[in-house]
Amino acid sequence: MENQGKILDHIKKNPGHTQSQITYRLEIPQSTIKYHLLQLIKENKIFSEKLFKTHYFPVGIEHNEKRKHSIQHHWTYRRVACIYTKIDSISSSNNIGTKITANAMITAAPIIRCFNS
Repeated sequence: MENQGKILDHIKKNPGHTQSQITYRLEIPQSTIKYHLLQLIKENKIFSEKLFKTHYFPVGIEHNEKRKHSIQHHWTYRRVACIYTKIDSISSSNNIGTKITANAMITAAPIIRCFNS
């Protein structure tokens, strides 16, 4: 499979990964990943969203799924969500974005703000 196909397949299976996460997992040079990410965006197959870092998603992903995957793939977001939603596993909650309490939003406002936009 060519690099662009590998990258698209990876993003479909792992939505919300950053460029560095994709580079690490696919063991493809960073410059090659960057080139193909830009091509995939131009072809409207994926899109990116900046949530502290730029995360990549397949076109058509729902907003709550996007937030859920972004939380799952980032240790700090995952810890904040687990602590304030009092759940054991982020993957067990499909509506994690709606479970964050007011106290969590005050305490972790910079992180939480990303998922409420």
